[in-house]
Amino acid sequence: MPIKHFVSHQINKDSQKPAALVTANEQEAEVDDYCHLVMSQLKQVFVGRASKRYGRFDPQRPVCKGLLTNWQREQMNFTSWTSKLTDLFADSMDNSDLAFEGFLLFIAEELADSDRLYIFHLREKSNLCFDAEMKLSEQRCIDFSNTGFAICLDLTLMGPDDQKAEYLTFSFGRGDKAPQNLFCDFLGFTDTLDTEQETQEFLEIVEEFAEQLTPDEANEARATVIEYCLEQDKNGEAVEFSVLSSELSSKFEDNEPKKFEQFVTQKRKEKRQQRPVSESNPETTNETVVAEISTEPKNELIPDRKSLKNYIRYSGKNKEVTLSFAATALGADIVFDAGSESLTIKNLPAKLLKQLKQ
Repeated sequence: MPIKHFVSHQINKDSQKPAALVTANEQEAEVDDYCHLVMSQLKQVFVGRASKRYGRFDPQRPVCKGLLTNWQREQMNFTSWTSKLTDLFADSMDNSDLAFEGFLLFIAEELADSDRLYIFHLREKSNLCFDAEMKLSEQRCIDFSNTGFAICLDLTLMGPDDQKAEYLTFSFGRGDKAPQNLFCDFLGFTDTLDTEQETQEFLEIVEEFAEQLTPDEANEARATVIEYCLEQDKNGEAVEFSVLSSELSSKFEDNEPKKFEQFVTQKRKEKRQQRPVSESNPETTNETVVAEISTEPKNELIPDRKSLKNYIRYSGKNKEVTLSFAATALGADIVFDAGSESLTIKNLPAKLLKQLKQ
């Protein structure tokens, strides 16, 4: 893992006090095995999260991007830039009742196809351990399970003409929505991609594709699509329609490796043309709409994990009942009557059947 820079700064802000206290590092850490181990752990946390947002810097809030550009142009070194950014974030909490503790860890890595910058909010916890004399002592250590917000910035995609690129990924940790939203706003992050809507649209297209197949082939196609999408999500990678299309072709031995890819591309174009102009954006012009429609849809998808899982399983609960079953069971062992809003269930699980008979 080619880490180029690794530095952290500490912030502590008491909710009862007006200002945050910053303890800044004056120099970067020497990149060693510990740095690589920390990065490995944090990448697992980052990739494993379902709560991510994708976007770019808001041109109306240029401060953070401007500082980043100064570092890229070598007008500031990495430590000075990260220290300045940490100070500005701490200042944004002044005169508020917000509480914040922990470290901002900045890591820059150089990959074969891109350069990336990560920012992690880390917290510590106390642990007991044995010292060299086999005596118990208390030590502070990184609490990876309690990692706060995390940012991944693709420096290669971010450039002077980046208005159509999703180069910023914002990942939320558990709880602490206030500081996470504050950092998102401070950074100048703006959403450009609704992964839930995109995934729902894609799944509708999968259903349209499945309708052309036999029932067995349709179930096989759905399973292949979801399995591939979930695996890509697990690895933190986009769903590539060309790869998925080849997998489906090999399943059915139809010698048409681009059949599904072409079907998805065509349907996405049709849906884009049918999509109404957003009333929430009064600045949208006819020229903008035409430009968006004429732009070729991307040949990939950043999937929404929740939508994928809901596609293969139906689930819900109230005070008395909890239900969850595979989508393939609907219409077979499970029949839904929309008129009476009731389910008829056959082939009950053996354990449940035994309890009911007793």
